[in-house]
Amino acid sequence: MKTVFLDRDGTLNRERGFVTSPRELEILRGVPEAVRALHDAGFRLVILTNQSGIARGLYTEADLARVHGALHEALDGLPTAYLHCPHHPDFPEHPHGGECTCRKPKTGLLHQADRLFDVAWQDSYLIGDSARDLWCGRDHALTRVLVKSGKPWQEHLTALETAAQPPDHVATDLQEAVAWILARSG
Repeated sequence: MKTVFLDRDGTLNRERGFVTSPRELEILRGVPEAVRALHDAGFRLVILTNQSGIARGLYTEADLARVHGALHEALDGLPTAYLHCPHHPDFPEHPHGGECTCRKPKTGLLHQADRLFDVAWQDSYLIGDSARDLWCGRDHALTRVLVKSGKPWQEHLTALETAAQPPDHVATDLQEAVAWILARSG
């Protein structure tokens, strides 16, 4: 099935460091409508997010589940899955510390999605606000879109271009990215 993989912070909600509770979650303008448009066009929606705050001891898996519950409600229950990396290499003493294969830009979250779902990679998209979000898609034949709604986009675009891995498209925000995707997919 054609799928859109979405980064969370800076793409769906305001980039603000660590979101540790639902009250800190601020959905960006137009995101619910954009997610609805993708769903209505037949795309499966999967959220991919690094959550190193767990390894840092700033919040728990249960706290993250509450945040994702609030996000799921704000997005009308449309995302199929929320895949996250709780790890961070700088905190080896924590159960989620140390090296892993799922922390973006590593490809583990997409490989996990590949095991869980029947993904039509050629018809799928990866949307994020950072170079590492898009680099995680390097092993898959999908279309990558950088949005300017989170991290300093020019810096991340330059990093992608310097690595000879430019995005397929750069959009102001998720709404503009979705309009581009829907125009391409007919």
